[in-house]
Amino acid sequence: MSGPLARRSLGAALRRTASGGAAHVDDLLEPAFCRLLWLEIARGPLRGMTGTFGKAGVRMEIDGFDLDAPFDGFPQLQELAAAFAERVRSDGDGIRGLRTWRPNEAGVGVYRPGSVGITSHLDGRRYRRLVAVFTLVGSAPFEVRSSRDGEVTRKWQARTGGVTLMRGPGLAGVRDGRPYHAVHGPARGVRCSLAVRMAVGVASA
Repeated sequence: MSGPLARRSLGAALRRTASGGAAHVDDLLEPAFCRLLWLEIARGPLRGMTGTFGKAGVRMEIDGFDLDAPFDGFPQLQELAAAFAERVRSDGDGIRGLRTWRPNEAGVGVYRPGSVGITSHLDGRRYRRLVAVFTLVGSAPFEVRSSRDGEVTRKWQARTGGVTLMRGPGLAGVRDGRPYHAVHGPARGVRCSLAVRMAVGVASA
């Protein structure tokens, strides 16, 4: 089997993320690897993550779990994190902050048909420079908004094998710049997302 990533440049998408806050790339994961990773993740410690959170009242209705590096017991995830970090460093050459970006945390989300998913929110401030969200199975709408309750500025279908890139604090010298975004539940079937990110203040081997 070939490596986890298709042979296509992320350079343009990383530049769009640095300047505009978010970008999306279809078909980045090799299909065979994507299937193996989904099977690996599906055996993980999924738990219900449902409720309303924070002062803004963000609603969430997913199953999921988080993992810290070195991602013991998840060899496909280990391979993806290493390969993607190397691709980001090479294709993002010249974008401030990416040369030293090292993902040390992963977050899994499984979305069920008819669920609200996660309403408009910002990712945590501690996730620095770049957050990459892969879709391992399924498809659902992903929206970027001008503010928490603002208009939708961009929207795409997050499909199997694709990745959404989002700006975190410190990318290209921007102090914050995190985009508000919402992730919907799928119309049918399930969608599984896998976010890889660099969290500050978290020990990693």
